[in-house]
Amino acid sequence: MIQLNITSLTEAAAQTHYPPGWITKSIEIKPSGKAPKKYGPSTYRFGASMTLSVILPRRGWTLVKKTKNYVYLIPPAGELKPPFYISIAVPPEDLCLKIAKECYAQGESWLGQLGEWPAQYLHERNTDMVKFSRDPLTGEMVSELLKNPPKSSLHIGEWGAWNADVTGIAGDFAIGIFPPGFIRSEELSPSPLSEGTPREVLLTSFERNEEARRLCIEYYGAKCQACGLVYEDKYGVIGKGLIHVHHVIPLADIGAAYQVDPIKDLIPLCASCHHVAHHRNPPYTVSELRAAIAASL
Repeated sequence: MIQLNITSLTEAAAQTHYPPGWITKSIEIKPSGKAPKKYGPSTYRFGASMTLSVILPRRGWTLVKKTKNYVYLIPPAGELKPPFYISIAVPPEDLCLKIAKECYAQGESWLGQLGEWPAQYLHERNTDMVKFSRDPLTGEMVSELLKNPPKSSLHIGEWGAWNADVTGIAGDFAIGIFPPGFIRSEELSPSPLSEGTPREVLLTSFERNEEARRLCIEYYGAKCQACGLVYEDKYGVIGKGLIHVHHVIPLADIGAAYQVDPIKDLIPLCASCHHVAHHRNPPYTVSELRAAIAASL
């Protein structure tokens, strides 16, 4: 059994020490663009402002400015252009699951830090939702409360740097997100370098509610609301009904009580537009995606 002491882990993190079982990885830190010219030609803008404003200065970066959503940083001499990589310890997937199960056994929500990463555990969060539909006789919108089992979740890290999400019901947990593209496949010393080992990577988080997804697609249709792609038109019958459903407010930012509106809170996007939307934190809006597409034509 893993004994968690958030205070002691936070103190260890300040000394760049890591909990047992963590492994060192090389992680690509992707800038969202150059900073305004007034901050200098070598200053980059990043998301994950809470995390990167701390861990990058420890690695020779210069902190220029921090805002709510962005942080402006200058890379070390000799590394003035992307791609940027840092060496940092992260918990492997099996350890994330163990931590989540131990937190569930303790039965308390907490907010703190593990290693160099911000972390949060929410215990049995209410996931009841409201179903909206139109009365066929009166034409008025009516609502119905849909009861769902409470969910527990463990979030380690921050989107835009590295993050792991573990969600579960009644103590049965599964890894939800290990964002691909951030972590390079090779492990650093002391692990030997190797290639070719099969490894499963989960690319999407688990849906919060299938009924909400269905109602969203029923309202908008299985059509990307940014670029207009209909998979069936492009791929024929094998693409029928395929579409991603994008959360306008990221799930990681939703509070302890959340009732989803499938029309206002969800919107269909194709895989490409969904990926671009989450290239920034907060995500790009559908209007911004449409403007970007129009400008590129």
